[in-house]
Parts: sequence; structure tokens; C-alpha cells
Amino acid sequence: MATLVPGDSVRTPLGKGVVQEVRHRGRLLVLIGDRRVVIDARDATAGDPPPQGKRRTAAAGDPAPREDDVDRRRGIAEVDLHGLIVADALDRVMSAIDAAILAGHARLRVIHGRSGGRVRGALHRRLRGLPPVRAFRLDPANDGVTIVEL
Repeated sequence: MATLVPGDSVRTPLGKGVVQEVRHRGRLLVLIGDRRVVIDARDATAGDPPPQGKRRTAAAGDPAPREDDVDRRRGIAEVDLHGLIVADALDRVMSAIDAAILAGHARLRVIHGRSGGRVRGALHRRLRGLPPVRAFRLDPANDGVTIVEL
């Protein structure tokens, strides 16, 4: 199997795409149409190069979702903020919201922890001002999780 690098065209079970990022544990961030998805490298095969003008690579400041933020097999979007400072946690949530919307998820679970007073407070303030957020609430079964409706 050939080693894939960013910019390579690939065929995946979800369609043809362009590798944007090679991640650890054999995972690839692939742009398929206008969606970015994380897939296992074993599920991708080298394909024909996309037509000129269609190749897109991630910008240096483009926040990419972490591979565990959107798990397509379970069909849920989730992000864990444990151990992050407020600014990093908010950046992670913004990336996860973007990834969840692109993946077609209607809900995002944000795990901030029960003692996450600062992170939870900042998260709720930020969520109030985001147009794609229809509603949010603490998970009734676990007050260390906020459920965001997109």
C-alpha cells in the first residue's frame, strides 16, 4: 500500500476526496466535496488527481476536528474538554460544531466535567451567541455534559 500524503487524491467508501491531513493510528482527514471526514487509511485507495482548481488543502490556521470529536460509526458528535484551559476548550468546541454540522449531526455532546465551572460558564456564554446553535442544556443524566442542538 502506498503512503498517502496531504494533497493526494483518494477513493473512500464515502466517495472521492483529497487527503488534507495524515493523523496518528492510521487515520486520514479527507475533503470529500465540501465535507471533511476522518477515515481509516485502510479504507482509502489512491485515486486519480482531482481537476485543477478542485484540490484544497487545510490552511495553517484552519482548525481541524480531532478524530474522536466526530465518530461516524456511532453517529454521534462528541468533544471532551477535560484538561483544557478556557480558550483552548472554546476553540475545540468551535471545531467540533463545524465538524458536526458538516457531518450532518443534529446534536453535539460537550463533555466539560462536573467541576468545569469556568469552562462550562464560558461555553454557555459562547453558545448563546452562535447562529447554528438552536438550543443547549445540561445532560439530565450527567451535569458534566452539555448537549448542543444544531
